[in-house]
Amino acid sequence: MSAHRRASEGQALVEFALIFPLIALLVFGFIDVGRAVFTHNTLTNAAREAARVAAVSQIDPASAPWNCIANKPVETPASPNWTFRGCAIAAGATIGVQGADVSISYAAPPSTTLECNSVRNVGCIASVTVVTTFVPITPIAGSIIGSIAMSATSQMPIERTFP
Repeated sequence: MSAHRRASEGQALVEFALIFPLIALLVFGFIDVGRAVFTHNTLTNAAREAARVAAVSQIDPASAPWNCIANKPVETPASPNWTFRGCAIAAGATIGVQGADVSISYAAPPSTTLECNSVRNVGCIASVTVVTTFVPITPIAGSIIGSIAMSATSQMPIERTFP
């Protein structure tokens, strides 16, 4: 093996050692962006699922278990088979949504006189908000931007009141 060939192999190794960290950072950065998009989409779906349930059932037990058994009807308010909070938790399970991450409010549609605060009426708007925190896995991105609070809100009109 000639001296010239050994020198060029050494040069390639040095170039690789200089470029590899940048390539790795880009790859993990793309992975983080993908994870952030996935988290946002999952959060949006969880809010949408919960708003849909809140449009037909306004049951909100004070504590767990919050169920989301889609194939069963709500038989009794004391032991519901599905609740808006339970369906948000089920839809957001892959990103760790919990009961405290889900909130709901009711409001009258614009230019109406519906009472929606103390009584739930057909036509009131159920607004469900789901929140979570996204933490990047790339150390440099994590130290620069830190964790990101993400939220999604979905609104649907109440179609029927229950209970």
